[in-house]
Amino acid sequence: MQNVQSANVENGAYESNEPDSLFGVCQAIGEDFGFNPFYLRVVLLALLFFSPWAVLGAYATLAVTVVASRFLFPRAKPATAEVVEVPAAVVRSEAIAPQPELIAA
Repeated sequence: MQNVQSANVENGAYESNEPDSLFGVCQAIGEDFGFNPFYLRVVLLALLFFSPWAVLGAYATLAVTVVASRFLFPRAKPATAEVVEVPAAVVRSEAIAPQPELIAA
C-alpha cells in the first residue's frame, strides 16, 4: 500500500494540512517555487551544524517573507462548483434508454 504523502509528492502536489511542520515556512517556499520542501529542510538542517545562528536568522527572515507575501498577494480561491440536482425520472430514463448495438464487419 502506498503512502498518501508520497503519492502527493510524485504528482507534484505538496500541499499538506498536517501539523508536522514547525511554522510551515519550508512548506510555503516549496509550494511557491514548485519543489519538495523536504530538500530545503535537509539543507537547513545540514547548515545548522555549521552556523546555527545564521540558519535561525535565515529561517526567521524566510518566515517574515512568507507571511508578508501571503498578506500582500493572497491566493485566489478556486471557484466552487455549483451543485445541480437532476430529477430521478431523468436519471432513470437515461439508464433504461436502449443503446445502439455495434456490429463488427
